[in-house]
Amino acid sequence: MMNSAHFALDIGTRTVVGLISEGEQLCIKAACIHEHEERSMHDGQIHDVEKVAKAVDAVKNDLERQIGQKLSKASVAVAGRALKTSKVKLSVGIPYREITKRDICELEFEAVARAGNELGMKEGFNCVGYSVVSYELDGQEIANILGQKGSSISVEVLATFLPDAVINSMFAVLDRCGLEASSVTLEPIAALNVAIPADMRKLNIALVDVGAGTSDIAITDKGKVTGYGMVPEAGDEITDFICDHYLVDFKKGEMIKKSLNCKEKIELEDIFGVRTEVPVSQIISDIGDEVGKLASHIAQEIISLNNAAPRAVVLVGGGSQTAGLKEHLSMHLGLSSQRIGSRLPEMIGSFTDETGKVIGADMITPLGIASTGIHKEGIGFIDVSVNGTDVHLMDFNGLSVMDVLVAAKIKRLYPRPGMALSLNVNSSFFTIEGEIGEHAKILLDGKKASLGDPVHKGAVIEFTAPVDGRDASSNVKDLAKKLGIPNSMKININGKDIEQGPYVTIDGKKASSEDNVPDRALIVIRNPCLEDILEQEMNPDNKISIMVNDQIHDLNRIRYTVELNGETVKHCELAEHLVKDGDIISIEKIECNYNLGDVLGKTEDGRHMVVLLNGEEVVLNGSQPHIILNGNKASLFDRIRDGDIVRFENGKEADPILSDLFEFMDIKKEELVGKRMRLLVNSVPARFTTPLRDGNNVTIEFVDG
Repeated sequence: MMNSAHFALDIGTRTVVGLISEGEQLCIKAACIHEHEERSMHDGQIHDVEKVAKAVDAVKNDLERQIGQKLSKASVAVAGRALKTSKVKLSVGIPYREITKRDICELEFEAVARAGNELGMKEGFNCVGYSVVSYELDGQEIANILGQKGSSISVEVLATFLPDAVINSMFAVLDRCGLEASSVTLEPIAALNVAIPADMRKLNIALVDVGAGTSDIAITDKGKVTGYGMVPEAGDEITDFICDHYLVDFKKGEMIKKSLNCKEKIELEDIFGVRTEVPVSQIISDIGDEVGKLASHIAQEIISLNNAAPRAVVLVGGGSQTAGLKEHLSMHLGLSSQRIGSRLPEMIGSFTDETGKVIGADMITPLGIASTGIHKEGIGFIDVSVNGTDVHLMDFNGLSVMDVLVAAKIKRLYPRPGMALSLNVNSSFFTIEGEIGEHAKILLDGKKASLGDPVHKGAVIEFTAPVDGRDASSNVKDLAKKLGIPNSMKININGKDIEQGPYVTIDGKKASSEDNVPDRALIVIRNPCLEDILEQEMNPDNKISIMVNDQIHDLNRIRYTVELNGETVKHCELAEHLVKDGDIISIEKIECNYNLGDVLGKTEDGRHMVVLLNGEEVVLNGSQPHIILNGNKASLFDRIRDGDIVRFENGKEADPILSDLFEFMDIKKEELVGKRMRLLVNSVPARFTTPLRDGNNVTIEFVDG
């Protein structure tokens, strides 16, 4: 009988491994490796609880037979390949000021929360860690924004989450086998515990667990795990290639892959029974491109998680022994091959194996699970209340308020500032800021708390959502006040004291002091000028409207003279004199009468034309101006009245033809007998209808026929 037996259970994609250790050292007393009968696991995730439970039960029964006692508890690990990673960039606008620690914490929280939401997981999830990729201040990348000044801050984070469904399926399998989880960890953490001791984690190291279906990655730096990742490719891709290339089944393909590091030649038998002896060097060459592709993808994920190549890479897992993988990783990461190596069980301190079965890189993770269980370093589970709702959480190295709020799917702590008003005021750009809003409030067990405060089992968190700032708004009166323009002044017009407001237009239309100002409006706001005062004193009915050639013309029935503080102001200068408080204005009205000449101005006769007829000047007159008033012929001196309709045309230019010149000639019929007419314009033969132009020399003569 074993009094201090520890049962470690590693449920993998292809096999289930069970180890029994005794005492506080990693001393393996019993081991069992059992392959799944069917594909009940995919990429490390339990897809068929009943079939996986059957395999686990077989391992449990075998170990119970070996040690002679019943097993009721097991240390287990959740597949690292079940981790979900999301990279998110978030920008927040703030009033221009110094950036505080609180600003940074709340910005990172919102980015991590958004990363969780973008994964689209409908059920719960736990954030197992995040790292900051970069910060930006006002659009410029900067290493540390704390204490800097700006109006926009950004952060890009890489956050890793574990869905609750993964844990729940694991517990369902254990329950069907009559087992209780004595310790739960993540497979990458378990592998780290034995492959990379705590003192080595001060270095920037990438641990790569190359399994059958996936390659799990964990990054360490400065004493902690800074990131987790996964590549959905691993040893099976190489085996599948060998099977396809050499026409062998999967088991033979696995045998060939595992033999590449220990044989010089391998005898192959394809599906047709044909046997061939192939040099190992030839097989390694054949799989080179496929191994290179796997190495490239692993290297890309490492660099994405670490933002650079690490100082070293530690390989574990059965697939890590694939021939050529180390060399290809060296090339893709730009590391010397001496900085890439495997960790095998015999390299682990205080490890002994009495079974002879715990050998090879694929046993690192099961040993890590065993070590975690022995030293009780697994993940704890706690329940915390958030606004009256229980949140079930895995405790990764201590939980903070931030971890709880992310798990509770709180989206943000930062208030959104209200939208600003952007205006063009008196031809200058002008901005009215929106309200800042109120930050979220957090109480932990009734006391004010921050995101970094630790939480304990049964903690009660009260969360009050942030209140967004209201959008900026302003009416004309408020805007005038901001600009220092008085909303009211006292002036005297024709002996009467009045309250006078400013002159205001919004997008070209008159506005009052109570009108709201829309965003992007074009605004004119100023003290009124004498022209504005005159316009508001003028009676709209004191106008005469007439129609001239279908266009309306308005005329003032009254003419005004304006005095400002006793001085007469010319009408053309009224717009230049701005009114100020206490001004005395006098406006005198004089009735006006108008005739057509006042509206039409100076009319023009049509232009005359001069030609030479047989050597003498002849003047051809243009037409006279044509004025019709209300249907009757009129002159410029006729009086006009409101509503008159006028049709007007200036005189037209003379447009004669040659025959028009006969009226200037004295022709006797008796003199034309027996003669013919010769017509010339500028010595060129012409006709009666030939057009004439100013200065033409015309000859009309009768010659003997």
